Amino acid sequence: MNAQKTILIAEPAEALSENLKAFSKDKGFALLKTGNLKETLLTLQEQRVDVLVLDAILLEEDYGFICVIKGMERDLPVIICAESNTAELESEIRKQKIFYYHIKSFGIEDLEMAISNAINGLSH
Repeated sequence: MNAQKTILIAEPAEALSENLKAFSKDKGFALLKTGNLKETLLTLQEQRVDVLVLDAILLEEDYGFICVIKGMERDLPVIICAESNTAELESEIRKQKIFYYHIKSFGIEDLEMAISNAINGLSH
C-alpha cells in the first residue's frame, strides 16, 4: 500500500489551502500549511513532503530561497503561485528549475492538475 502523499502549501493567507481542501480530500492527499519561509524550511526538515506549493508573495523578490529548498530536497517538485505575471518575475523564478509556475487567474483546476502531475512524477 502506498504512503499518503503530502502537499505543503506556503502562503501568508489561507486562500490556496482553503481552495485545495476538497481536492486534497478527494485524492487522499495530506495538506500541510505554513505561513512564512522559516516555517516552510522547518516543515521540510521535519516531515516528508511530496509537493511544495509556494506563494510568490513570500519570496519578496528573493528567488534564492528556491535554491535553498532544492539544496535540501533536490527532487522536490516546487510549484510557484503568483497573483499576476511579469516577464521578469517569470524569468527569475523559472531560472530556479521549478516544476510549474501558476498564475492564480488561471484558476484552481490548473493548479490541481499541476499538483497531480507533480505527485505522479509527470513533467509539466
